[in-house]
Amino acid sequence: MFKSINRAVKKLTEEAPQGNDEMIIKVKRLDSRYNWRGRQIIVDSGTVPTVEVNERDPNGAYVLVHCKYYNQLGFLSRQTLDIKSLMLKKVLKNIIGDSYPGISFTTKDVVLEYPLRSLWHYRDEIRYLAKEDKKSEKGRHLKLLLDFLDAEFATLDKEYNNFMEQDMTTFELMWTLFKPGELILTSFDGHPRVFETKGYKEQQVCGSVCGVIDGTYIDYNGDEFGWAQKYVINHEFEGPRKIVDLDAFPLKHHPREKEVRAELISRGRKFESLAGIHCMDYEGPTISGAGHWGSKLFVNGRVMVDVKTHNHYNPNKQISITSFNADKMKEFADSQKPQFTTGGYVDGAYYEEVASQGTNTVTMNVTLATDGTGQDMKSAKKSKKEKMKAVEAMTDEQLLVCTSLIYGFALNEKQWVQLFVEFIQPVSWNIKSFDQLVLPTSQKHLVKALVESHQNSNSNFDDFIAGKGRGLICCLHGSPGCGKTMTAESVAEFTRSPLYMISAGDLGADAAEMEKSLSQILRLCTIWNAVLLLDEADVFLEERSLHDLNRNALVSIFLRMLEYYSGILFLTTNRVKTFDEAFQSRIHVALRYRDLDKSAREQVWRNFIQKIEDGGNTTAIREVDYEFLGSVPLNGRQIKNAARTAFSLAENMGQTLTVDIIKSVLGIVEAFEKDFKELKPAVKQIGA
Repeated sequence: MFKSINRAVKKLTEEAPQGNDEMIIKVKRLDSRYNWRGRQIIVDSGTVPTVEVNERDPNGAYVLVHCKYYNQLGFLSRQTLDIKSLMLKKVLKNIIGDSYPGISFTTKDVVLEYPLRSLWHYRDEIRYLAKEDKKSEKGRHLKLLLDFLDAEFATLDKEYNNFMEQDMTTFELMWTLFKPGELILTSFDGHPRVFETKGYKEQQVCGSVCGVIDGTYIDYNGDEFGWAQKYVINHEFEGPRKIVDLDAFPLKHHPREKEVRAELISRGRKFESLAGIHCMDYEGPTISGAGHWGSKLFVNGRVMVDVKTHNHYNPNKQISITSFNADKMKEFADSQKPQFTTGGYVDGAYYEEVASQGTNTVTMNVTLATDGTGQDMKSAKKSKKEKMKAVEAMTDEQLLVCTSLIYGFALNEKQWVQLFVEFIQPVSWNIKSFDQLVLPTSQKHLVKALVESHQNSNSNFDDFIAGKGRGLICCLHGSPGCGKTMTAESVAEFTRSPLYMISAGDLGADAAEMEKSLSQILRLCTIWNAVLLLDEADVFLEERSLHDLNRNALVSIFLRMLEYYSGILFLTTNRVKTFDEAFQSRIHVALRYRDLDKSAREQVWRNFIQKIEDGGNTTAIREVDYEFLGSVPLNGRQIKNAARTAFSLAENMGQTLTVDIIKSVLGIVEAFEKDFKELKPAVKQIGA
């Protein structure tokens, strides 16, 4: 009996046509069951397993082979669809290829596991080809596949169409929404994001089943734009739910799809324009930690958008992307200068020392010129423009999937953060602020001339040691509230440069810590062509002694680093008498700020009252009132505070700002000054 069965199978195998043009256009249905010996064998569907067949594939002539696998208890455990037709394999390779995760249609054998989600997603493309070619052998193969799929998906199609009519879905049907290549809309912290789907699967996340969408978007790594990966999660839910209520859903289901597209393309265009280094205004929340789960920090002020420098100082947080032209970029990178992890000169350019992260070398992103001064924003403009010309502008579809975040440095908070692109705005430089500075004309002209000369100088004048003494160091000394800090701020405004303001507390009291912090700050200011302001610099400028070795170290380090700084540095102090004499030769210009006289105080009052009126508010301050206001012995900061307080008081009372309101505020200020002067000696006496 066994021999007769084997002969029948062998005969069928030999007689079955093997050529693709003569295949049996049918679906061969098989079962995989366990026989009485406990071995799993494959037999025709509906038959009882008896013996094992060790012949070559007897089903190779069939276009499709459908096999059901049963476990030892007789329950169905899995199903497969084996596509034998070379024509179908070629069609599916062209339509799907390797675009569906976990499945490849480019291999010799194409065996698909159930559920056949890949074929369900691409059924319309298969149907279109079948309509175009009905009479040929390929057309008949396609029709067989479609008939088989329509029968398999009959129940699914009925449920899908029922829910789609109401723009609803269930968790079990949710996979039907996420075809590879579909644009998916989600949001992060209230900001919309669009991703391109690459795959979908259900898996356990934090103990619950979730639908995990594997998506890609466009990001910037400091050198180029490219594709980055992101996973988006839809948590499990019961019953039907509106598609637009999902955490992530196809963009085409949004009721305002056109408006959302336009908004995100516009944001993507802004993101594209932020490549490189930019000083911008920002008001809004930021993310101060790594990834999307860092702590929130509200920023209101100037920021430096600079992904490349961020990556250098935070290599563990840099963006990993796949270039648009990965192969071309690899060839280009191979042709460039070699990268080094130790400092030194290579072909006339100096590379700083960079540490390695594990087995991956992190290369320095800041190239210093041969003079050691650094490549700042000014000198990099030409090369940046030339490089940007070679980069093709992104299409609208690419702009649509650009990220909503970009790395930048908050100048007031002095830390790297992720900025939301929509809150980034161009800086409105207040170039008139320098004219409003109340200083002797000769001092203002001197400061302006020195700064403009330093900014625009192409001179090769240098120290005998290259890179030494090329900065502009200005010391501003005098009583509080005389305009020292405002001078540095005004210089930054009229030169359209970012202002990096630090104090002794930002540098630390330990010599090693201070050297590390100051070195980083000086490098950042060089890269950004920023104006550096060290406010209340007494601790670093004070004369050295034989007893305080730690402070001596601070002063010595500060002196040495000033020698090699090439930017603009303002030092402010009101204790110039305690200066170490070594600083005298390192300071290019020292300006003394005297107490404001009556005319200067009048002018300061005029400036602040004018600022209130420029804001759209009316005042009742007469010309004769300024004579009284100028006679009150206040410094500039006190005048600003008094003007602001008086305006707030008038606004709260619903009145116009008058000199009487200002007088009431000045009375409070005067009382405080009197108490302060009376109590100060008493406090000193107690301390003694």
